[in-house]
Amino acid sequence: MERVIISGATGFIGKWLVKEMLQNEIEVTVIIRNTAKLDQDWIDRVTIVETNDYETVQLEQKDYDAFYHLAWSGVDTKDKNKINVQLQNIPLALSAMNLAHYIGCKKFIATGTVAEYTMCDSVMNAANRQTPSDFYGAAKVAVFYALEVLSRQINIPFIWAQLPSTFGEGRNDDNIVIYTIKELLAGRKPLFGPLDQMWDFLYVSEVVKALRLLGQYGIPGKTYGIGSGEYSYLKEYILRIRDMINPKLELGIGELPVTGQKVMSSCVGIYDLVKDTGFRVQIGFEEGMRKTIDYYKR
Repeated sequence: MERVIISGATGFIGKWLVKEMLQNEIEVTVIIRNTAKLDQDWIDRVTIVETNDYETVQLEQKDYDAFYHLAWSGVDTKDKNKINVQLQNIPLALSAMNLAHYIGCKKFIATGTVAEYTMCDSVMNAANRQTPSDFYGAAKVAVFYALEVLSRQINIPFIWAQLPSTFGEGRNDDNIVIYTIKELLAGRKPLFGPLDQMWDFLYVSEVVKALRLLGQYGIPGKTYGIGSGEYSYLKEYILRIRDMINPKLELGIGELPVTGQKVMSSCVGIYDLVKDTGFRVQIGFEEGMRKTIDYYKR
């Protein structure tokens, strides 16, 4: 793989994906809405297209190996049930695929999420029927099916990559990992429900490595689950984070009321990812979490 396009390059995973490509000597073009949010570490090493309308994009270079569509509005928890915010992602994704086809990309890779399978109570199979519980997950499912139809109509190879619960330096939302780290570092007791669901966390550099490998070796027409392949109760992860910061700090596990909804897992099988791409985790939870904690300490 020599040349890729990435939308959503100003987001948490997008910034890391650009860095992953550059480290592997892959040329990168980024399509973004606001250059002010670009990572200053690589801003001079990429081709930048600033636009809100993919239909108007003009590119001199048309020999791209892959188009990675990561752009998505409404990823914060407060926006995940705003219907109009989530629905606007459907035409955006279709426009991105049309652009990829127009410039002759060899693959179109779009990112889903384990939130598509919130109603699962065991390890998820990416080939199973999706059962989302919020409009963020529902919009991801809708985008998947819309892209699948369009890919057949315009004959462009399409891969759907379901991202796991991802952590690492630079993530700054209300994700449970970031909430826990910030509360503990501030000397406060973080509060939780029982945390007895099964979970899988993956450090961000491993997530973007998997995405790069899908561009190189992924088989079009497949849906790939990305994860570590190792699962624990969410409570155990939170305890490990606390122990890395200070084992004496208190955790409010079980102090938040239970909503009455069925407890769901958030881990997906990665058999096809490993089989087709050779993916192996190099930075595990402990090492990745220490890097993340150090980042927030700084």
